[in-house]
Amino acid sequence: MTPAIGPIKRSSFQVQKAAKEVKDKIGSRQMLTVFVTTGFVLCGIVEQSATVALLANNPSPISAAEFADYVENTSYITRYCQPPDTFNITDKNDSNRHVHVVLSLPHIEIPMSRTDETESVLREAFMWGTLVSPLAASRIAARAGAESLFGFSVLGAGILALLVPAAWLSPYHVALRIVQGMCMGATWPAAHMLAVTWFKPKHVSGFVSCYTAVNLGYAVVGLLGTPLVRTVGRDILSYAICLTAVLWYFLWWRFVEESLSPSMPKRDEHRNLPWRRLLLSGPAWACGVAVVGSQWADATLMLGVTKYLKLVYGFSTAHEHVLASLPHIGHFLAAIIFGFVVDHIRSSGIVSTTTARKFFVYISHFIPATLMFVLGYTGCDPAAPAALYTAALMLTGATPAGVYASAADIAPNYAGTVFGLCQTIGAAGLLAANYVVSEGLHGSFAGWWRLVFGASSAVLLITATAFMAIGSGSVQDWNNPETDETDSITPEIPELVEDSPDIDALIEQTSD
Repeated sequence: MTPAIGPIKRSSFQVQKAAKEVKDKIGSRQMLTVFVTTGFVLCGIVEQSATVALLANNPSPISAAEFADYVENTSYITRYCQPPDTFNITDKNDSNRHVHVVLSLPHIEIPMSRTDETESVLREAFMWGTLVSPLAASRIAARAGAESLFGFSVLGAGILALLVPAAWLSPYHVALRIVQGMCMGATWPAAHMLAVTWFKPKHVSGFVSCYTAVNLGYAVVGLLGTPLVRTVGRDILSYAICLTAVLWYFLWWRFVEESLSPSMPKRDEHRNLPWRRLLLSGPAWACGVAVVGSQWADATLMLGVTKYLKLVYGFSTAHEHVLASLPHIGHFLAAIIFGFVVDHIRSSGIVSTTTARKFFVYISHFIPATLMFVLGYTGCDPAAPAALYTAALMLTGATPAGVYASAADIAPNYAGTVFGLCQTIGAAGLLAANYVVSEGLHGSFAGWWRLVFGASSAVLLITATAFMAIGSGSVQDWNNPETDETDSITPEIPELVEDSPDIDALIEQTSD
């Protein structure tokens, strides 16, 4: 044995030993959940990295003190709300009560800056990537394996960041953003296949709620990436993302693909997919339509409301990182809570699965629709729209517990494909919302904030109503198509996950 090979073998043995020790102490489901969650965090970081690098590299030309002076003297709310000390109401109970009064809602032209235009193009390119990949990725995951596709997708999105400095703001940069979006879009159906493979049907919601870790990635890159770019430079963010993705994939390969994948129950989703019955399925389309509403609301909240708070009420996300990041953290934490609550409800048998899914769709769609509509009529109090924005974004965290999990309920054997279809439809809604928000705030009808928020409320209400009418949490008959025995999907797969009292022990026995 050569001197160089000995240390490599010893190092490999130590890694394998560490992996076994971690596996012994942490359950297989918990390990998978941690890695999927961190993978989605990385995806969120990649998605927002261009925005952070662009805006942080082009800091505001005014200081925090100058911006405060702008808010005090020239912002919309001080120009079009009568100051409280000039409008007194005298009555027998309060002889000197001060109130704000809205004088008008004018037609203000708010042209997009060059930085805003560039950021919009890069964001839209990423959205196009998420549109074209989910359905195709679901078929790839069915053949190549969900764990392999998920790992390679996160790794691909991260490694492509290494090319961003060389392609910065060129047509190649736009192409990179499209491919990164395709990588992120591929993670959704792969994660859904992992959900129905590793988790009992009544425990799926908690795992699916981890998908909202994408929002946690938005907060992480905003809080850590912005000072990093301003201190070291724009390119360091791309290098840090690439390095983190490579490290994540190594751990994913070691602890998931190598340790868990050999014992994973095998699925045969790529055979005998009943395309016609899937495309004619009302519950499947109900999931897709509801995802459109959710994506539309998220786009309005994250793109429109933040600009509304800045331009109308004087909030600046460039100076207030809490406003930019805290709602995303709340969205993630609320989603986790909603996921565990609906799993508890289903396990307890309090209500049927369909009722539980529709209840959480009500929370994620109807209530935020009301809050967003009211947001445009909050008057002169700046705290009200900020609170409504945070509450609405948190409540949309119920979407995974309602809509996403329903896509696994109706067809566990084809969960990846159904969810790929839902995400494709949802991405189309995301692009439409992005256009409406951009035009509503900067285009021919700039300043009509109420129209933007009203449109989002209407979309939420319509899509939620559609799910309430035809959505379901019951397994559809096309989930087990009547085919020849040699071509049929293995029927034991759902029962294996459902009936096994301890899948970790089953995997341990198989490994031995």
